[in-house]
Amino acid sequence: MASNAYVQVLSHARLNSVWKHLYKKTKPLSRNTTGIDSQSINDFHLDAKGNLIRLAKDIRDKNFSFSSLKPYLVPKPSGKKRLICVPTVRDRIVQGALVDYLADKYAGRLANNISFGFIKGRSVHMAAGIACTARNRRPWVYKTDITSFFDSIPRADLRSAIKKLIKERSLHGLLFSALDCEVDSPSRSVTTDIAKLGIRRGLGVRQGMPLSPFFSNLLLVDFDQKVELSGAHAVRYADDLIFLCTDESECNQVATFCKDEFNNIGLDVPALGPGSKSVIYRPDQPAEFLGLELAPASGRYELRLADAQLLRLKQELLGFSNIKQLLSRNITLRTLGQSIAAKRDGYLGAYDLCTNIDEVEFELRKAEHKALRTVYGAGLGIKLTEIGADARAFLGLPRK
Repeated sequence: MASNAYVQVLSHARLNSVWKHLYKKTKPLSRNTTGIDSQSINDFHLDAKGNLIRLAKDIRDKNFSFSSLKPYLVPKPSGKKRLICVPTVRDRIVQGALVDYLADKYAGRLANNISFGFIKGRSVHMAAGIACTARNRRPWVYKTDITSFFDSIPRADLRSAIKKLIKERSLHGLLFSALDCEVDSPSRSVTTDIAKLGIRRGLGVRQGMPLSPFFSNLLLVDFDQKVELSGAHAVRYADDLIFLCTDESECNQVATFCKDEFNNIGLDVPALGPGSKSVIYRPDQPAEFLGLELAPASGRYELRLADAQLLRLKQELLGFSNIKQLLSRNITLRTLGQSIAAKRDGYLGAYDLCTNIDEVEFELRKAEHKALRTVYGAGLGIKLTEIGADARAFLGLPRK
């Protein structure tokens, strides 16, 4: 397979399959986002058959190469900006085909006892659940994350990992090319803003590329193996790490171990201290991990949805209250109830093992009803105080 991987992995049939999945999973509003070539998913869709034929031919003739990434700077509530890097549609399709193949073939190597992020068949919930169960035996917790992980990945180390682990040499050129993709800055002000975020050319892997999560796991395979060999009990989800320990001394030893190991490959974790993302939790403290809590309850630990995460979910539902934004997402009055209910039920399904799921459902339904009242009242001018119980129920609101 290795010698023919380039042709087989990037065949027209595979590209077509990836394209269909990409179009289906992309939200309607996001389908208008363009890459550096000014082509959106909707534009590509207008002649999908012809575009795929041309893409397959370019690949077959070895005329394909990845383009620069288009930057979108999105304001955050804190006043800072978040960078979203958008590849061209063609690049997303090719990288998607590479990821599908590589993630399947190397799942056994990447899906060790430590890593749970961006691996098929594994999830945030699974990672937190395993950590919670382990805490019943090892109640002290050290939690940390890798500082500016994706933007700090040393490319030379990742190249070495690709050469070492990916046997299909015919794919190496494309993988190296994706690794070297940089952001195309359209103006000096954008260049300045990007630099303020600590992003430097030649360093790191740009987030937004389909291959980036796969690259992150590839780089940390050796770290995961060292953790396993050390006998430590840990769970890693991308750059988020939690270690389950028997006492505070072990937590401090693990903190030193992590700092030393990551420093060896040009990465770092925050030092322990007030306000740091590196935290040691005592047995009587809830430990936050991936938006969930490993919380003490009646002599054991249970998984709960953290208050901060619940607030984020409620804000997502409240996003259904603005008619202009709803229309931009192709949501109308006919589909509003179904859309918001699907979002709510999706959250409830994702967190159904949390012991506070009843409270979560109650709060999400309150947020749902608030969003609906805003649409009906401020948006459509319906005087909800003047309609009867049946009318309120018809609108998807509580009768009282």
